[in-house]
Amino acid sequence: MLKIHKVVFFLPSLGGGGAERTVIQLANSFAEYGLNIHLLVCDLNGEKATLLPEISSKVELVNLNCGRVMKSITPLKIKMRTEHYDCLVATQTHTNIVAGIAKKLAGVNTRLIFREVSTPSKNMKLQGIAKFVLKTLVNWTYPLAQQVVCVSKGVEADFRDYYGYKKNNLVTIYNPVLDDAYFEKLKMPVAHQFFNENNKVILAVGRLTEAKNFGFLIRSFKALHDQHPDTRLIILGEGELRTEFEALIAELSLTEVVDLPGFDSNPYAYFKYVSLFVLSSNWEGLPGVLIQALASKVKVVSTNCPSGPMEILDDAKFGLLVECNDQAGLTQAMHQAIFADYVKFSHVDFEAHIQQFHKQTVLKQYLRIMESTS
Repeated sequence: MLKIHKVVFFLPSLGGGGAERTVIQLANSFAEYGLNIHLLVCDLNGEKATLLPEISSKVELVNLNCGRVMKSITPLKIKMRTEHYDCLVATQTHTNIVAGIAKKLAGVNTRLIFREVSTPSKNMKLQGIAKFVLKTLVNWTYPLAQQVVCVSKGVEADFRDYYGYKKNNLVTIYNPVLDDAYFEKLKMPVAHQFFNENNKVILAVGRLTEAKNFGFLIRSFKALHDQHPDTRLIILGEGELRTEFEALIAELSLTEVVDLPGFDSNPYAYFKYVSLFVLSSNWEGLPGVLIQALASKVKVVSTNCPSGPMEILDDAKFGLLVECNDQAGLTQAMHQAIFADYVKFSHVDFEAHIQQFHKQTVLKQYLRIMESTS
């Protein structure tokens, strides 16, 4: 018998990011287990409701409709007093801080779990007084949590270092990026003009932002394409740097061989048609798409960015790692993966390693910390 019955997940919005998608997956899965699950969000206007269709009918969605997260302290406090939740799971630093304050004001026994999904030293572009205030708030509210779940060991180490955090309530639990639905999505057919027996297609997936560093990938690909005219590059995703990347592609005369088709809700279907998946990021928390590419058995090359790739590829045992912004290094690694000797590993080692990213493994870890009375 489960010791917990009523759990609330707390998010700023349901915009289309990986962090939100993971929370929805956790909420849906626990609702399937028979728990009473609420999902609280601050804003569902416009793009902030993108992931609404992914929420299970068994999850009770509560829109606090307060806009910014900071305005949710009072409605969250009231909700915690009236609903008597066994556990509240919050995600992202500002949301976690607010959850800590609301619990203190509510004076309830609800257990808190905070999730940290990115490396603060890269993600938090704060200086001076703003950084001091944030550090103070983190060191005041985070000790109130039963556990602070970091999505990779790299995030955990960076968090402790960045905030000078002393309390011993940090734990690493990977995101549940592999489940039955994912393996079904892998099988779906997809068409693209680059897919034929003559082309060697490289795939990258992610928002067109600074963090993903696709300009670096495009330049590295140019050098590879000069040597191997049969190579092609597809970058799936949308974002504010689209015009910049389109200009770069034109400038390097790659218009015919590099395509930016935009966002696709099922990028996984592309894996079976491509020769290589590349992650070129400057920083990550735990890049789910790298895990999914690995699980699909496509060859992978990744930057050794903070944080996640080193752990996902087990120190380059299961794929190739290159340093961030090392253009010659990335060109060489792509060449090695497609045209030369890629890494070799045993099937047994691979299956044991990939198991830790499976949904069932992750759910058990979350249930354990939700039920612990420490």
